[in-house]
Amino acid sequence: MVLVVGAGINGAAVARELTLNGVSVVVVDANDIAFGATSRSSRLIHGGLRYLERGDVALVRESLRERAILLKTAPQFVRPLRLRIPVRRRFGGLVWSVLTFLGWDRSWLGRFWLRCCPNARGRGLYVIRLGLWMYDRLAGSAVGWDKLASSAGPPLFDQFGGPALRWSHPTYPLSCEYFDAQILSPERFTIALLDDARQLAREKSLAFDVCTHTLAEFHGHDVRLIDRLGRNETITLQPDIIINATGAWGDATLADWRIGSPRLFGGTKGSHFVTANRELRVALGDGGVYAEASDGRMVFVLPFGEEQTLVGTTDEPFDARPETAVAEPREIDYLIDLVNEVVPTARLTREDVVMSYSGVRPLPFGRADSPSSIPRGHWIEENARGPIPILTLIGGKLTTCRALGEEVADRVLSRLRVPRIASSRARPIAERRSLKAAISPLLVQDVIKHEWVRTLSDLVERRLLLLFDSRLDQPRLRELATLLADEGMIHHDQINSEVAATATRLLQVYRIDIDGT
Repeated sequence: MVLVVGAGINGAAVARELTLNGVSVVVVDANDIAFGATSRSSRLIHGGLRYLERGDVALVRESLRERAILLKTAPQFVRPLRLRIPVRRRFGGLVWSVLTFLGWDRSWLGRFWLRCCPNARGRGLYVIRLGLWMYDRLAGSAVGWDKLASSAGPPLFDQFGGPALRWSHPTYPLSCEYFDAQILSPERFTIALLDDARQLAREKSLAFDVCTHTLAEFHGHDVRLIDRLGRNETITLQPDIIINATGAWGDATLADWRIGSPRLFGGTKGSHFVTANRELRVALGDGGVYAEASDGRMVFVLPFGEEQTLVGTTDEPFDARPETAVAEPREIDYLIDLVNEVVPTARLTREDVVMSYSGVRPLPFGRADSPSSIPRGHWIEENARGPIPILTLIGGKLTTCRALGEEVADRVLSRLRVPRIASSRARPIAERRSLKAAISPLLVQDVIKHEWVRTLSDLVERRLLLLFDSRLDQPRLRELATLLADEGMIHHDQINSEVAATATRLLQVYRIDIDGT
């Protein structure tokens, strides 16, 4: 039996891959499914265009391959998305791109070049076109990769099938476009992976369980699963292998288990916000914008449903506990300024921000001068606690979750001397329950019964995704808490406290004030 600690996208992918190949699995998380970076991302399935600038061709190739796989196996979750890159000038950025590609941007030569050319980081049209050409070649796609537009030519977004975005100033007279993909609900996607693992376990008569809000603690060579909510009995396991898939909590997890290890993680914080600004959403149409901020950081402005827009992300070092990360006002202002520069007709202000969130990327620890230069790939670090091997997953992202799961499974199968009998490359990922219809009491009851819901926050944030619904209010929270009580997840006398705790969390973590105060 394999114990997977961490029920984010990578832990779920590993669990699915192992059950597919006949291995019993128990998944444990101290919080909830998709609690960390999985639900705090830019919600893109992409090849990582900017990784080419760092010369990470292998990661881009792998990401593009995985993007193609997900578009085929999970079309209800992943859809193609056309992205436009606004460009300030035709020339510029070539020397800096070469220095970055060679890893010399942080050397004396890079610093000298920045002193001579303060705007050296600004990417010109021809540099971007070269990057898109490489991106398309690596993807093996026949999709047209760029179309040149000018302020005197066609409206910028007329290719999107939506209303055109016309510039009111000449800051970005040029643009390029390309394709990537979007996943609107990585939380539901993670549930789908775990549900598929559960079905596979039933078919193969394997043990499989998911224990949320549960701590995994060593006692000798045994592992005890202790319910943080105090509702379930402690379970004692003797796993053959443990997978540490706790993401940005990885170092803390190893320390709790008293595993001697050098620091492995140096996560960076990425903040986002959602706005219902009508002018911005109309301007985007069916496509998104991938724009360069004044500091050279690339920021996404993405359609998010029919009425909302998702904007992100920042990239800052973060050493505190990952669960404490929130989008700071200065980060929101940074993103608002960029949106107003790219889409001046939006006239975005803080009052237009309906909610925000921030997540900590589980990146490797390094001493890079710039957070954006930290490698975005993944690898596996091996430790042991007595006779039990512990594999810690470092890095990884939504796009490459299946590939990482496959790599981890191969390592585990080799240790267990179990042959690989199946591949997930062509296996469909079905949506267990669609949320496109109205959320009725019957649907909520089904979700509570079958999707490992234990708290009101689980239900609101990561099952029903109601934190993105502007109609969420105290009566709705109370209705959902009552359904939780009816299903035996909480006592009826806990309804008031559960509603109060969830309202407080929504305000502190997402800046959602359902009381209107």
